[in-house]
Amino acid sequence: MRRDLPEDCADLWSALAALLAAFGRIEDRLQPDRLSAEADVLEPLATALQARCDPSGIGNTSSSPEKHVLLRAAAQVLQATARFATARVGPHEILKAFQSLRPLARAREILYELIHLPLINAHFLGCSVDDGISMIERTERAQREQPGPRGILHFENQRGKRGGYSLYIPEYYSPQQRWPLVIALHGGSGHGADFFWSWLPDARRSGCILAAPTSRGRTWSLHSPGQDAAGLNAMLAHISENWNVDTARVLLTGISDGGTYAMLLSIVPQSPFTHFAPVAAAVHVLVNADGVVLAPVRDLPVYQVHGALDWMFPVEKARAAADALKQAGAQITYRELPDLSHNYPRDENPHILRWFSPEFSA
Repeated sequence: MRRDLPEDCADLWSALAALLAAFGRIEDRLQPDRLSAEADVLEPLATALQARCDPSGIGNTSSSPEKHVLLRAAAQVLQATARFATARVGPHEILKAFQSLRPLARAREILYELIHLPLINAHFLGCSVDDGISMIERTERAQREQPGPRGILHFENQRGKRGGYSLYIPEYYSPQQRWPLVIALHGGSGHGADFFWSWLPDARRSGCILAAPTSRGRTWSLHSPGQDAAGLNAMLAHISENWNVDTARVLLTGISDGGTYAMLLSIVPQSPFTHFAPVAAAVHVLVNADGVVLAPVRDLPVYQVHGALDWMFPVEKARAAADALKQAGAQITYRELPDLSHNYPRDENPHILRWFSPEFSA
């Protein structure tokens, strides 16, 4: 098995990685008033990547198979760049910006085909190449000792379909131990196969099973919580039947409508979820007109993340909801990020995981 990135890929990967890194910073702190400035940052990086993309490369038999994969991924990232550039003009700019980011998930999905290469493996860990090599060796050892389905699995969750889910089983999974489970819920009009990538590197690095379901409708059934809950329960049952899930550590997190829906499920009797981490969500749905939470939330573990610049759900409501939950007895950690608008901050994942389970503090 090839261990190094082929020579014909070096410059292409360097340019692609630079553009992906720039997009990553934008994704984590996407703000409506910075769209034009961010597009200006992306433009020269996209030009550099385009210069390294030979249009004939994919069909060129002299090119390495790895280069074909990189070219396919690059095409998706360049498409995202072109779409993002249009978001700076006309109405609904921020919504167009969100939509422009969707090809990035497809690019990451394509790149994951090269996970056997240390450099790419490290990219999906957020660590050094040495860590990538160690992960590959650990994976190979686990597969020898206990063959079975690992990595990324999709269950009726192709883009364009609703109601399925994407699943990550650590490549080094062993049935001899119990594994924490993170369930990540997308926002309104989103898709689990896309939001999945907001959590994958952290799940790989920390050793969590990751599930990213897709709502049956355009968003989660906020007004009839039981509708989507049935699908989530079926998903959880399927995962637990086939892999060794630690039922004492099942985190339900989500962005925007996904976070709101997570909080609605937090007050369901005998919930299978043990921890809740709503991000940029309408947590105030649990608060009545008198500013009180009447639902049974005593000792409920909640990690609430909200941006001071959130343009959809004002931060004042988030603060009030956190205070009301605390008064009602919830074990709440409230994190207000001064530079966060209404989007998902992937750099908050390590903090969520350390709160979720002490073993991730190391």
